[in-house]
Order: sequence, then structure tokens, then C-alpha cells
Amino acid sequence: MKATLSLILVLLACGISPEARAKMILEEGLSDASIIVQIEAAKGLINIDRARSVAVLEGILQNDDPDLRAAALNALYDIGTEGTNTMIVRFCGDPNPAVREAAYRIVGAHDDAETREVLVQGIHDEYAGVRKIAYLGLSKFGERELLQRGLRDAEPRVRIAAAKALGDLGVMGMAELIKEHLKQFAPEVWGDGIIAIAELRDTASVQAFRILLQEGTPDLRVDAAEALLILDDDSGIHALRMALQSNDPFVRMRSVGVLTRHDVPDSYAQLEATTHDAFVNVAVQAVKALAVHDVRGSGKRFRELLDAQNTLLRVTAASAILRNQNGT
Repeated sequence: MKATLSLILVLLACGISPEARAKMILEEGLSDASIIVQIEAAKGLINIDRARSVAVLEGILQNDDPDLRAAALNALYDIGTEGTNTMIVRFCGDPNPAVREAAYRIVGAHDDAETREVLVQGIHDEYAGVRKIAYLGLSKFGERELLQRGLRDAEPRVRIAAAKALGDLGVMGMAELIKEHLKQFAPEVWGDGIIAIAELRDTASVQAFRILLQEGTPDLRVDAAEALLILDDDSGIHALRMALQSNDPFVRMRSVGVLTRHDVPDSYAQLEATTHDAFVNVAVQAVKALAVHDVRGSGKRFRELLDAQNTLLRVTAASAILRNQNGT
């Protein structure tokens, strides 16, 4: 370890490039005591060595801790997989619901024959998160009859997913059906419905979403802002920027998530400020958002973060720099 540190100091004195430092940080991350850090380092490798990235993540799938298996599966989903992998399908039967849900996310991204069979099994899973993904995935196969079953599911999130899937297939009235469902439930379960209505391009709901920006709970304001962005309406951007200043780190995290999924140039400066967030997961997600949307403009901040005290933040910044290097 001392020899490694000495080498790093020598290289720094010789003017090592940020890209070379980033690669070293990822290499160190792969052997970090924290498997979460290992997972993020493996994700960063996708920019320079895809085969190794996948191999590291698949190795972590053998861990006994279900939370770590789920995290590795979610990472594989993030980097993308080619076709339905037999090993991934095996985890669709894992005893832990979070692991099954993560595995189904990967399977649901494909449209081959094996995928259909697994998704049909998924609509009978005891866990609502799996059923939701399964119904959404079956829309690729035009399974209207199976999707109709989902409208009778006991869980409202699953019914919303089935209605969204049917709407994607051209079945009329699904946005209105979702609105009727939302009237029956407390606001804390409205998020999925709001986004589904927007994704079905229901522009008649724009005014209702704008009202939620003022009158909704903090989470609902973020959901409404995202729904408006989906409908090409930027009136919710201010609400997202306000959410980044919330005292609740989970609201901040939710807002950064939206700004990762949607490109909002007016938010770049505030996202950069958010990379200083005291809640490290928020800071890490802000780096990821900037890496997606402003990778070149944020290069200076990424280089600064190579010296961050938190290992996860250093690894995420290193991944962002290598993304910039490859122009991806």
C-alpha cells in the first residue's frame, strides 16, 4: 500500500493527466472494502473496458447479501446488457424481492422469446414491484389480454402500469382511467400515475400538474415538474431548483434524479453546487447528472472531485472524466 501511495505521489509530481488519475482511482475502487464502491468503479470501467466491467458486476452477483446482489443487477441495467442473459433470468426467481425486481428490470428491457416467457411468470409474482415491471415489459409483445388482467391487480401501482402499457399499445381512455384510479388513493401513491399520464401525452392534464407545483407535497411537486418536462413544458423547472434546496435530502435526491433523466441547461450551475451536498448520495447523483448532460462544461469540477475525501465521490468523478474522454 505504501509503495502504491508513493507511486501516486511521484506521478502527481510529474504532472499525471486527469484521465490517468481517473483510471487509477477506478482501479483502486475495484479493490475497495466497500462493495458499493466496487460497483461504481465497475460501472465507470464501461467507458474503457466493457468486458471487465460486466465481469466484475457479475462476480458481485455471487455475494450472499441480497442488497448487494440487487445493486449489482441495477448497475448491469444501467450499463445495458445484450439480450436475455441466462444468469440474469436465474435471479428472477431469487427469494429476495429487491433482487427479483432488479433482475426483471434487465429482462424487461429486451424483446426476445425467452423474455416474454419470463415476463408472463412475473405478472404472478407476489411482489408488486415485479408485477409492475412485467406488465410494462409485456407491452413490447402486444399482449393486450394479459395486460387487461393487470387492470384488476390489487396494487394500484400495478394497475397504473398495466393501463400505461395498454395506452402505449393504442388502447383509448387509459389516461382517464389512471386519473380515476388516483382519485381513490392518498397523494403519496400518485407519483407513478402522474408520470404515466404524462408519458401517454395527456396534455389536458398540464394545468392540473401546474397546480400540483403549488399545492402538492414536496415529492408531488417534483413528480409534477417531471411530468411537465415530459410534456415539453418547462413551468416546473423552478420547483425542481427549489427542491434542490430542500432540507430533506430525499427530496433533493428526487429532484437530482429528475435532472439526470431530463436535460435542463438552466440547472447546470445548481447541479454543480449540489456536488458539494453534505448527503453524499445526493452529491454523487449530481455528478452523474452533469456527466450525462454537461460532461465537458463540468470538467473542472470533476477534476477537483478527484481529490474528494469520500471514495464514492472520487470514483464517480473519475467515471465522469473518462466519459468525457470518450465523448459518450
